[in-house]
Amino acid sequence: MYEAQASKEADFLKKAFGEYYKAHTIDSVSGVEFREFGFGLFKKKIANRNLAFENSAQMNSFLKSSAPLFFSYSNAYYKFPSRTPMQSKELLKADIIYEFDADELGLEVPQINGIQWFALEHLEEAKKQVFRLLDYIENDFNFSSEGLSINFSGKAGFHVHLRGKEIQDLKKKARIELVDYLTAQNIDYLNIGFDFDSLRAPRPLGLWQKRLLNGIKVFFEKNDKEIAKITGVTKKKINSLTQNKSAIINSLDKGVLMQIEAHKSDDFWKKILDNVVAKERIPIDRQTSIDLHKIIRVPQTLHGDTGFIAKVLLIDELKKFNPYNDAIVFDETFAKKFNLEKVSVQVIACPRFELLGQIFGPFENSLEELPLFAAVYLIGKGAAVLKE
Repeated sequence: MYEAQASKEADFLKKAFGEYYKAHTIDSVSGVEFREFGFGLFKKKIANRNLAFENSAQMNSFLKSSAPLFFSYSNAYYKFPSRTPMQSKELLKADIIYEFDADELGLEVPQINGIQWFALEHLEEAKKQVFRLLDYIENDFNFSSEGLSINFSGKAGFHVHLRGKEIQDLKKKARIELVDYLTAQNIDYLNIGFDFDSLRAPRPLGLWQKRLLNGIKVFFEKNDKEIAKITGVTKKKINSLTQNKSAIINSLDKGVLMQIEAHKSDDFWKKILDNVVAKERIPIDRQTSIDLHKIIRVPQTLHGDTGFIAKVLLIDELKKFNPYNDAIVFDETFAKKFNLEKVSVQVIACPRFELLGQIFGPFENSLEELPLFAAVYLIGKGAAVLKE
């Protein structure tokens, strides 16, 4: 059993988390008795794994007594979930979990002392990707919505869980194929109907073909300077080409890619398609998506880096979800109940941030009296320590 390094901060967070779990029952895990669990402590997300519980009541008893700062479970169902090594667990089936983290979407996230500070716009971008994924799941894969659930990660992203019967028996190879399709991994333009030698375009028969053909049309809504930069063709030539954009679109609708220059047309259209694919692909975490033995945060539990809840969300709730309001559990009501209204902390450094409609910071090497939810947030992130 891993022992956490003792500290006032670790004890403080453990106490707050413990009070939360004593007051709440976590019922978000199906097939508890077949899952492997893991937990984390202060500054260590996975301190131990290969845990198993006979039922939900036993799992909740563990949460109430141990108050882990991180609590994870396997997407897999095992005959013997606590056994080691992995192959001795005897895999029965596995859910698929698609994960979107804001820091893996190519966004610029500010850092102070190595700590990332996510803002609402970062989470909004991750949210957009969830809705795009749902479109693929429904229209491309025709998967049932039964067993589909979405939850906030508790920090900087979202998890989409697929637990349908048609999902759980898929082997790793099939899961890789799904991810390759979503991410357009090694996409073969010729195979889907784009022949750069003969300048032939496909008919919109398949869903990826429709996306690419529509994406090309959207591409030509860009200004000439941007088109020239992406394609490597001179702005003068692009200007001549785009004076009659309708001709490009009409040609495309007839299955023909308009010729640019005899020796440059193939490269021109390939660069356009590469640009379109980059926008149409789903930027999911590949390893999480194909891993049959992954453990990931249990929905409705707390995240030790923020104190936020990994909240389960209906699609309509996701649209308006703001984690900096809606995922906070250590609010004024909670704090009063446990006589923790104000917490004295020494803030090392943090930018301006907003929680529950209140503005804090920026702070640097300053002593502050903060509400519980803000103190938990800063301490969990490693940006503050309790006052001596």
